[in-house]
Amino acid sequence: MNKIKVLTFSVIALVILNLGMILFFMVIKPREFKNQKNGSRLFIVEKLHFDEPQKKQFRVSIEQHITKIKRYESTILSTKEVLYLQLSQAKIDLKAKDSLIAVLGNMQKKVETARFEHFKAIESICNTPQQKEDFNSLTIELAQKIGEPNPISKK
Repeated sequence: MNKIKVLTFSVIALVILNLGMILFFMVIKPREFKNQKNGSRLFIVEKLHFDEPQKKQFRVSIEQHITKIKRYESTILSTKEVLYLQLSQAKIDLKAKDSLIAVLGNMQKKVETARFEHFKAIESICNTPQQKEDFNSLTIELAQKIGEPNPISKK
């Protein structure tokens, strides 16, 4: 087999694998994961004591956030595919590799910025002193959870 056939086969295999993963996570996703997302939303609504207009603003904010994050994650996924296809080449193009890794770093920065802005938008929905106090306590809980070590890195 020549290099073109190997590369073609590799690309087709990766596309099939990615489609399978997308199918699993979008269609066959475990119910607990779906409930966890709704549970997080419900937790925030209850914690901040949102009224109906605030709940509506919150839902709009979430939809905008999800749209933005999905766009970034799509770019991250396709960039990772191109990056790891470098491994199938006889000689890795170091400039291309470094460029792709820089794109991934930039996209991760955009994801984190979008998440931070999302929580700032949630804060702006809070319009009573009690809600602002509850939001501050929520951010402390969030910061502690984010600061917890990754279970994988504990091993």
